[in-house]
Amino acid sequence: MRRREKRHSSRPFPYVTLAAAVQKALGKPKISRRLKAAEIAQDWEAMVGDVIASHVQPVSLERGLLTLKADSSVWRQQITLLKPQLLDRISSQFSRYKVRELRVI
Repeated sequence: MRRREKRHSSRPFPYVTLAAAVQKALGKPKISRRLKAAEIAQDWEAMVGDVIASHVQPVSLERGLLTLKADSSVWRQQITLLKPQLLDRISSQFSRYKVRELRVI
């Protein structure tokens, strides 16, 4: 039979504060991309109008590429045609994210 090792009671319980855990989670790339897209999505309707917003939504933002999801091929084409105007609006309102390109899926 194996003997259990004694735990050192002088060592404090290893814990992590909630703030540290949240900060660590927010640092992960996948969560970070989705949070950036969520922040853009909050102002999306005001930025593009309610008609476009009802058919096209931001999905993720990674390395300057904003991925948008359209509900039909017609709206994918429309966003492709409006790409320069949308990039200007997004870049001016969310300059800290440096959105350089749009991809519509």
